[in-house]
Amino acid sequence: MTGARTCFGRAPLDSRYPLVGSYLNDFSHVSHLFDYDPHDPASYGQRLVELSEHDWEREGLAGHLEAYNRSLGAPPATLDAARRLAKPGSVVVIGGQQPGVLTGPLYTFWKSLAVVELAGVLSLRLGPGVDVVPVFWIGAEDHDLHEVARFHVLTPEGEISDVLYDPAGPSGEAYPERASVGHLPAGAAAQAFLDRLAPLLWQTEFTPGVADFLRRAAAESRNLGEWFGRLLLHLFGHLGLVVANPLEPELRALEGPAFEAMVRDNAAISEAFERGRESVRELGLTPQVDKDPDAANLYLYDGIERLPLYRGVTGDGEPVFLAGPRGDSPGPRVLSQDELLGIARREPGRLSTNVVLRPLAQDSVFPVLAYVGGPGEISYFALYKGIYRLAGRKLPVIYPRPGVTLVEPAVERHLSRCGLDAEKALDPAVLRAAKAAYLEEADPVGIDALFAKLEGLTESAYAEVFDSMAAVDPSLPELARKNLGRVTGEMEWLRKKAWQQHRQNCRDAVRRFEAIENSFRPRGDFQERVYNIFPYLCKYGPDLAPALAQAPIVPPDGTPAPGHCFIRI
Repeated sequence: MTGARTCFGRAPLDSRYPLVGSYLNDFSHVSHLFDYDPHDPASYGQRLVELSEHDWEREGLAGHLEAYNRSLGAPPATLDAARRLAKPGSVVVIGGQQPGVLTGPLYTFWKSLAVVELAGVLSLRLGPGVDVVPVFWIGAEDHDLHEVARFHVLTPEGEISDVLYDPAGPSGEAYPERASVGHLPAGAAAQAFLDRLAPLLWQTEFTPGVADFLRRAAAESRNLGEWFGRLLLHLFGHLGLVVANPLEPELRALEGPAFEAMVRDNAAISEAFERGRESVRELGLTPQVDKDPDAANLYLYDGIERLPLYRGVTGDGEPVFLAGPRGDSPGPRVLSQDELLGIARREPGRLSTNVVLRPLAQDSVFPVLAYVGGPGEISYFALYKGIYRLAGRKLPVIYPRPGVTLVEPAVERHLSRCGLDAEKALDPAVLRAAKAAYLEEADPVGIDALFAKLEGLTESAYAEVFDSMAAVDPSLPELARKNLGRVTGEMEWLRKKAWQQHRQNCRDAVRRFEAIENSFRPRGDFQERVYNIFPYLCKYGPDLAPALAQAPIVPPDGTPAPGHCFIRI
């Protein structure tokens, strides 16, 4: 790997997140849902003024982050960045993700790079008096194992294979269904996962070294959260990225005052959240988050299992909280509001936020200048403005994570031979149409037209048979129609066989189209949502990661990139 170059182009918007189309291309349509316009560079200066009105426990935060990152083997650039958070006026650009196996899909890699680049851009724009530190929040509290455990890899044979991380590992030890993924083990479970992955990787001169590093990092990690953090620091620590894990007691203690406010103002928070949902519905859109109206948007830990909390009232009308899924047996545990406030005050590590309150908990600890979020996160934040107002805060600048697709050398050659450019090939409809057009042009006899003519002649001939059979017996025309159905069925079978053989004759071209599709839109999704960075490092070498980290995916004015980014390896 000698370098990477980048170009920008338009990409089809993800239909799963319709609000994001307006956020990116017509912000005025959704501006009332947010506090800052990411397309206006002046938003960052305005946000700095707002941040100056609040206080943070800077010394405690900086000290904890330096110690935690050091424990994960962080390089000097990360430790220096963590220490800078102790300075008055320092701010952060932050992004977050659940700790997926081997850092999860590629969008985690690109989100981390965007956090680093945006922090660098804003440091230059805001001047030497403002320290902007890049931080990645490890979403270790999440308990959706399915979301983080499935790993997809494109094999040397061009097939997409799945490998699963199983926390039970060789020991078969069971873990609670609602255990936070950051509590699940690395160790033997991670080694067993790597054993299953190994035969699916490209076997190059680089593969043994990459595989050995992954195994050592797993062996040095107590759980998935630590393994994730080590790998992220390996990829971006030299650029000063700092990782934060909310399951760490020191960080959780800093969230304690926010937890108290969330318990005390819980009903008002739910009302503000519903108003945010209604504002999105007024735009003709479906809100991204749908919650039980009694949900407290908090969890209580029972060991490593997260129990959802719901609001309730006693027979005397006193507010209480119910801990545990509804309908379970035995019934949910009941806590008074004072009991839960006491836990928030004295044992904040026993509480956890859900998707609704997680950003506010994060912003109570970090002076967040900007948050780098994917399309789902932008859709979440559109619901939260009222919740932030209850806490006396504003939403940070929400910077859209750049969409990125890697273009491998072989795929670029395929694109050229198929007469496509990367931008067009990212659209599955265009790719399908190009493949169909090629096969039709290469068809030596016009298979479809040939069989359409045959079917027409056959139907005309049978029409005469229908009339003649009626003179013999009134029931015979119906038999003739059934006979025609069998004949046309046989013709359709032959037509499909002809196309099958035609595609076989064109197998090299078909494989080129399939290789483009498997690279750019695997299983119909975007590359960045399916594949992982480490198989690419096995294929092209570990120097690929720092080379990709030099690709500018954030424009120099700090506004969102104008389109999708394609990076040629």
